[in-house]
Amino acid sequence: MRKKQLYAVILAGVVAAGSVPGTAFAAQQDSVQTAAETIDNESAASEAPSEPAETPDASTEAPSEPTETPDTPTETPAEPTVTPNVPTETPAEPTETPAEPNGDAQPVPETTVTPEATVTPEPSATPIPGGPVETDMGVSVNLIQADESVKPVYYATLQDAVNAALEYYQADDHDKSKAVVVEITKQFSLSETVRIENGKINIVAAADVSIGRIDPQDPNKVLDGDMFVVTGKDSELQLSAKNGGRLTLSGENGSGGAELSSGALVRVENEGSFGISDGVILSGNTTSAEGAAIDSKGGSVVLKGGTITGNSGTKGAVYSNADIAVQGTVSIKDNTGANLYLDGEAAAVVTDALTNSSISLTASAAADQKVVAKAGSKADGTPVSADEFKVAAEQFSYDTEDYSIILGTDGLTAVLKQEQTVTTPTPTPTTSPSFLTYQSKTLKWVDHNTATAVMSTTKDCKWYYYFVDAGTSAEDIKRQYNANNAKNEAKANTKFTVKAEKIPEKETWLVVAAKPTTGSAQLRVLKLNNNSRPAAPVTPTVTTRAPRKYQVTESKITGLENPLKFFPRKFYDFQVVGAGQNDKDPVSNDERWIPLYWSMSVNGTKNNSWRIGSQEKGIREAATYPLYVFFRKQTYNGKEWVDTDVVEYMKTSFSSAEITDEEWNAYIDEYNNEHPDDGLNYDGTGAGSVADLTPTEAPSSQDTGSSERNPADTADNTPLGSMSALAALSLLAGGYVIVRKRKKEEI
Repeated sequence: MRKKQLYAVILAGVVAAGSVPGTAFAAQQDSVQTAAETIDNESAASEAPSEPAETPDASTEAPSEPTETPDTPTETPAEPTVTPNVPTETPAEPTETPAEPNGDAQPVPETTVTPEATVTPEPSATPIPGGPVETDMGVSVNLIQADESVKPVYYATLQDAVNAALEYYQADDHDKSKAVVVEITKQFSLSETVRIENGKINIVAAADVSIGRIDPQDPNKVLDGDMFVVTGKDSELQLSAKNGGRLTLSGENGSGGAELSSGALVRVENEGSFGISDGVILSGNTTSAEGAAIDSKGGSVVLKGGTITGNSGTKGAVYSNADIAVQGTVSIKDNTGANLYLDGEAAAVVTDALTNSSISLTASAAADQKVVAKAGSKADGTPVSADEFKVAAEQFSYDTEDYSIILGTDGLTAVLKQEQTVTTPTPTPTTSPSFLTYQSKTLKWVDHNTATAVMSTTKDCKWYYYFVDAGTSAEDIKRQYNANNAKNEAKANTKFTVKAEKIPEKETWLVVAAKPTTGSAQLRVLKLNNNSRPAAPVTPTVTTRAPRKYQVTESKITGLENPLKFFPRKFYDFQVVGAGQNDKDPVSNDERWIPLYWSMSVNGTKNNSWRIGSQEKGIREAATYPLYVFFRKQTYNGKEWVDTDVVEYMKTSFSSAEITDEEWNAYIDEYNNEHPDDGLNYDGTGAGSVADLTPTEAPSSQDTGSSERNPADTADNTPLGSMSALAALSLLAGGYVIVRKRKKEEI
C-alpha cells in the first residue's frame, strides 16, 4: 500500500453549514508664440464584465456523531465544584442526510463514498487569535485524514490560512518545487499586509473575486501599506483564476484617488518571485510607492497573462529593476504615468508566444538602440524563435512619442528608436517667458472622438483649442490661430482641463491657444497618437434573417461512444461542442450554448476538464454510467456574445469495458517498470467503481492516453522555462498539493 498522505486544499469560500462537496476528488492674427510637445496618450481603462460566481456544489453525508468537541478558553476540572465561566452547551448532533439524486439521475454500481468533511458543531469557545477556529469564517484548510475522511480546519484571516499553507510547504517531506494552493470564492478585504516568506503559495480564484483595502464593515478602515509582500529566495506568490473566474486585486481606498496610499498591491524583494496568469486584474491603486501594482526591487516578476490598469505610482504601475518574464496575453496600459517602468538595464523577457497583448513601457536612461525586450526560453528549455519574437515585439509600445520600439538587428531583441519630432519655435525665455504650460502625461483618450489634457497658466487669460493635420508647419499653425475664438477664461496660477471633442479620424495635432490680458498669445501643440485611440463604436449588425435558436440537447459529445478500459491512472479525452457554438456571422438575438463542466450526477462535483479516468483502483467490470454535461446559453446583441443566466444540462452516458486478469497484470507490470518510485500495488480484486473516476491526472502526470493537460483544478499547469537572471515561479503540475502527513501532527 502507498504511504498515507495529507491532501491540503486552502479554501476561502461560501461553504454552507453542514454541506461539503460530494466526493474527495479534485475534479491590458496677434503676434503669437508656439512650442510643441510630444505627449504620451493614454486610453481609458476597460474591463470585460465578470461572470457571476457560481454557488459551489453541496452534496453531503452526515456522520453518525461529531468527530470533535469545540475547544474552550479554559480546561474544565475533572470534578469541578464551581461551574466554570465557559459556555457549556453540548453541540447538537448533525442531522443531515445524503442528498437524494435528481429524478433523472441513473443508478451507479454500489459503492461507499467517503464524505469530504464532517459536520462541525457551532463553537462553544472564543477562537485562538491566529489559529484554527471552529466556524466557517471564509478561509479553511481541508485535510484528508488517515481514514480517508476530510476534516475542514477554518481560519479567521487570509494571513492565517497562508501561515498554515507555509507550514505545510516547509515540512521536510514536501516537494519544494510545488506551491500550496489557497483557493478563494468570495469577496473580502485585507486588514493587514499578507506576507509570503519561506514558501510558495498559489492563490486561486474559483469564481469572480475581489480583494480590496477597504473594510466593508467600516469604510473608514483602510489598509494603507502594501497589500502583499513576497520576500526571500525561496518565496513565491502566484495569483491565478480557474473555472472562468476572475481575481481582482483592488487598491481603491474610497478617496477616488485623491488620497495616496503608501504601499503597492504587491511588493517583491530579496529575491522573492511573483506572477499572475489569465483572469487576474491589478487595478485602482494610487500610491507614493514607485510601483503601484507591482513594486519589485531585487525580485522576479513573471506575467503569464493578466491585466494591469488604472494604477498610479511615482515611477509607474509596474516597477522593476530586474528582467521580467512575459508570455500569453498580457495587458499593461491605461495607467497614470508610466505603465511598465524598467529601471537600469532591466528588460522584458519573452518566454513563450505573446498573443493579443498590449504592453506599454518606459525605460530609465532611455536612448536610441537601448534594449527593452529580448527572447528567452520556453518551459521545455527550447529558445523562443526569431519568428515568435518578431510577433511579440510588435505588441510592445513606448509610453511617450519620444521613442518607438522596433526589432533589433539580431532579430531576438527589441530596441528603442528615437523619434525625430516636428516642433514649433520655442519662445525666448529672456524676452517672453512662457505662461502656458502642459501638465506632463495628462493627455488621454476618453473615447474614439474625445481626448482631455490638463494645462496651467501663470496669467489671467482666455483660451480655446483647434486641430491641425499632423506635420503642419509652425507658420501654418500660427495662421490658423483666431483670437476671437478664445472665450474660455482661466485665472492666473491655476490649472484648467481642455476637453477636445470631435477629433478628426486622420493623424491630428491638438493646439491649445491662450491670450493673456496683456502680451502675446501662446500656443501649445499636443500630438495625438492614433495607435492608442479607442475603437470607434460598432454599429449593430442589421438582422437579415431570423435569429438561430437551439435546444441544449442539440450539442455534440464525442469520444465516449465506445467502452473504455479504466486502468488505474489512465485517462481519456472527450470532446464537447455546444449547439450553435461554431456558427459564423451571427445576427442580433442569435443563441448558442457554451460548455461549462460535466458531472456524474445533476448535483455532483463540477469537472472543467474534458477527460475522464480512474486515479487509483480502476474499473474492471463492464458497466454503463450516466454523464451530465452543463452548458450556459449566450445571446448575440448585435456586437458581441453575452452570457445569460440560463444553465442547462445534456445527459449522455459512457461505458467501462471488462478488463481480464492478463490485461490487468500486464498493465500493472508495465506501469510499475516505468514508474518505480510511484508504483501501483492494487491487485484489482476489490470493488473499483464509478466513485474512483476523476477528471484529470495525479500531480505526477503519468500516462493518460492523451497529451492535453487539465486546467480545472490548478491555476496553470505549464511550468515556466529557464530565464536569464530570473527565478521561475513554481506552478502546479496538476490537482491540489499533496504533502505527506507528519507524525504526531495535531490538527
